Amino acid sequence: MIRRRRPGKAGLLAACFVLSLSCAGATAVAAQPASSANAPDAARQDAGTVTPNVHCTLPAGQGEATGPQEMTVELSPAVVAPGGKVHAKVTLGPSPATSQLALKDVPTIPSLDLAMSGGATGTVTVRGAEFTMDVPAGKPIELPPYEGDFLVPANASGAVSLAPVRTLTQTKVLGSVFETPCDVVGGGGSVGAVTVEGAGAEPATLTAPTAPVRPNTAVPLGGSGWTPGGSPVPSLCAAGGGGCDPLKFSGNDLTVDAQGTLHGTATLAPAGAVPDGGYEVKVNDGTKEATAPLTVEAVAAGNREISLSRGSGPVGTVLTVSGRNYNPDRWINVIGLDAAGTGIDDSAVYVKSAPDGTFAVEFTVVSDAIAAVQADEGNDPATVRTVPFTVTTGGGGGGGSADQRLSTTVRAGTLSMTQDGDVVDFGTTVLGAGSGVQRSRLNRVEVEDARGVDSGWSLTATLTGFTSADGGTIPAGAVRWTPTCAARDGSVGTPVAGSPAALGSEAASLCRMNPDGSRPFTGGRFDADAALTLTVPGSTRPGDYGATLTLTLL
Repeated sequence: MIRRRRPGKAGLLAACFVLSLSCAGATAVAAQPASSANAPDAARQDAGTVTPNVHCTLPAGQGEATGPQEMTVELSPAVVAPGGKVHAKVTLGPSPATSQLALKDVPTIPSLDLAMSGGATGTVTVRGAEFTMDVPAGKPIELPPYEGDFLVPANASGAVSLAPVRTLTQTKVLGSVFETPCDVVGGGGSVGAVTVEGAGAEPATLTAPTAPVRPNTAVPLGGSGWTPGGSPVPSLCAAGGGGCDPLKFSGNDLTVDAQGTLHGTATLAPAGAVPDGGYEVKVNDGTKEATAPLTVEAVAAGNREISLSRGSGPVGTVLTVSGRNYNPDRWINVIGLDAAGTGIDDSAVYVKSAPDGTFAVEFTVVSDAIAAVQADEGNDPATVRTVPFTVTTGGGGGGGSADQRLSTTVRAGTLSMTQDGDVVDFGTTVLGAGSGVQRSRLNRVEVEDARGVDSGWSLTATLTGFTSADGGTIPAGAVRWTPTCAARDGSVGTPVAGSPAALGSEAASLCRMNPDGSRPFTGGRFDADAALTLTVPGSTRPGDYGATLTLTLL
């Protein structure tokens, strides 16, 4: 017999879910760059190790973690020319944070910032290749070793010492990138040095706009002294050069011509990934790199404006509502208001703002009660803007009209689930008679999403092993399921059933709803269940067995 229970605190589970993403690490194997595999030992330095205290900030407001973390870095070669390339092998000890939920195959990108001193100043970033890893539950998080390259400054000279100042772990889940920065707050020091000597190549130059630029827009870049025919890659770095991240640009068309001149643009990621602030944009063509300051600034609240293509017209008029100075890529809600300021629901239309913060949408005058048109950004009251509109009528005598105002209030609900029962019975297995395979079905689970948002959700399950009163056991993996799920009539969005799988301590997907950028929200009622099979091993001790299946809705 399998019993199932519903978690009592979904908020805590959600917090654990984000924590497990942000503190990624475990038993993955990162790809090793081929360029260092055969490097001569004489060109390498002994690996340097420090164990500083680090302070980690978890994503989505899920808290902080502080503690010691061992860091080992091996640098090669020992001597480079100005502007030359240095290869670094990075090995990190267990993180001070742990995860309360096990996850499988999480795409992860690690990086390490090193501060230079002596013959050069500033910060360089060692960025490893993306890999997938399994995140354990309740155990110290440990990334596998990784490798990456960086270039010393073209004006460097003499011994350059390098010390870790910051790690950044990026994990990709449900189409989003979660970032966990960990800053060195004490006990650090140098992990090695390289000597810069000789004559370097002509340094490259980089030009970028001096005026602020908006997220999700193309940024023109230029410069000279680059490698002809090179493959320039842009990254966005913190002021001072650390934390360089190519994911902060969603794309680019940069090229280097035969004269070594850089041409093209790089498109910044949306505002959610690139907050307002001062940055450095860095371009690396494989052998040369250069940086330039860049200021990113989205529209400040309070500067938004809307206008109508006409200020009056009869019922049925189609007019254009235009806006400017809005945040890019945000849902704009446009609705007609009556003389009392109450929204007329049948008139509502929705549109996304463009990368430049503008929008335009057609609006139909559906009622002679419309006295104004209102627009807001993402239901934020601080962004409400209203413009008056006059409904006109034709001539003639006689007749009359009267209005009655109907009103209601709609508030956001919650994400919740219910189930038809809490017992699943596989019946009785007679050892030695038949295949030992028993079949049953999960009690139907109903997910209700009444939040009115487009954030999606995930319904997963874990299963304990079966036990009997006299110590007999059946492993959890003896149970397999084939999930199904469907939306009820009137619901918005299409759920995705999990794959057939064996159950166990790692979360298996029963049903999920992915965020849908084509509409302002998903929601409604959704049914999920699964066909279950239990294969009882022939060596099982006779007895009555029970196990617990736990469903988690995030």
